[in-house]
Amino acid sequence: MRRLTIPIAAALSLISCTSLSTVLPQPNAALLESETQFQVRNALMRRQTHMERLARVAKPILTENAELCPRITAYYGIITHSAQSYSKHIREQAAAELGLTNEPVVLYVVPNSPAAEAGVQKGDVLLNDNAQAIAAAALRSLKPENNGQSILKLRRDGNTVKAKVQTRPACNYPLGLRSSDAVNAYATGRSMTVTTGMMDFTKTDEELAAIIGHELAHNTMGHIRKIITNTVLSGFATRYTRPFESEADYVGLYYAARAGYDIENVEDIWRRIGERHPRGIGRAKTHPATPDRFLRLKAAKQEIDSKRAADQPLYPNFKGKS
Repeated sequence: MRRLTIPIAAALSLISCTSLSTVLPQPNAALLESETQFQVRNALMRRQTHMERLARVAKPILTENAELCPRITAYYGIITHSAQSYSKHIREQAAAELGLTNEPVVLYVVPNSPAAEAGVQKGDVLLNDNAQAIAAAALRSLKPENNGQSILKLRRDGNTVKAKVQTRPACNYPLGLRSSDAVNAYATGRSMTVTTGMMDFTKTDEELAAIIGHELAHNTMGHIRKIITNTVLSGFATRYTRPFESEADYVGLYYAARAGYDIENVEDIWRRIGERHPRGIGRAKTHPATPDRFLRLKAAKQEIDSKRAADQPLYPNFKGKS
C-alpha cells in the first residue's frame, strides 16, 4: 500500500494544479434546453434537406441508365425514416421533434416519380401484406407485375388506402447519406454512399450528379471486385486503384449526361478539391492527381459534346465495341 501513496499524491497534486483560473458563467437551464432544441432542429433540417436533394438528383441517373446497369430494380421514388434513422446522439430529440417512433413513415416523395404520380404523400406509412409498417428499402424486393405496375398499401390518417404505382426500371444500387464532414463518396459494389461534407461541397446539382455517376460507375463496372482481385494477386503489395478511379470519372460523366444534366464545367470541382487538399495536386496514390482528373473529365465532356453534335447515342467508348 505504501507504494501507491506517492502516485496518488502526485495525481491529486496535478488535479489541483490544473483547475480553472476563472469563474465561468453558468447557462440558465431553460435557456440551455431551448438552445439544444434549436440546434437539434437545425441539424434535422440540414439532414433532411440533404436526403431530399440526394434522392432528387439521383432519380434520373438511376432510371435513365438502367439499360447499362447489371442490377435492376423497380423505382418508386420514396424515402422513409424512423427514429432509428438519426444519430443516437440526437435520436431522442429527433423523435420528439418529428413525432417519430421506430415505425417507418414516408419522409419524402421525389417529384415526378412513380410514387408522386400515384399520390403517395409525406407521412404515409407503407404496409406489407400483414399490415405491418415497412421501410422504402423493402420495396426493392417486390416484383411488380403487369409491365411494372404495383399496388402499394398505405396507412394514412388511420385509414388503409391503396396506390396504383407504375414503376420504372432503375439501377439497383441503394444510395445512402452519411453524416461526416469529409468531402467524400464511396461505393461497395452493391450500394453507394455520399457524405454530408460532399453534399455541402458540391455547388450545383450537376456537380453532385457527376459524383453520383462516378460511384454508380464503380458498381456497374465491377471495380470493387477488380480492386480486391488485383490486391490479392499482388500479394497485397498494391491496391492498383488509380485507373479505376479515372474510368469511374469517365463513365460517371456519361451517366450524368444521359440523365439530362448539363455537364458544362463540372470538372471545376477537381480544381476546388485541389485547393482544399493541396497534397492531391501533385501526389497520385490511391486516386489520380486532381489536375489529371480535371483534364480527363474535361476531355470526356468534349467527347460527349461531339457525340451529341453528330447525333450519336451517348454510350461510353467500351473496348471492343464501336
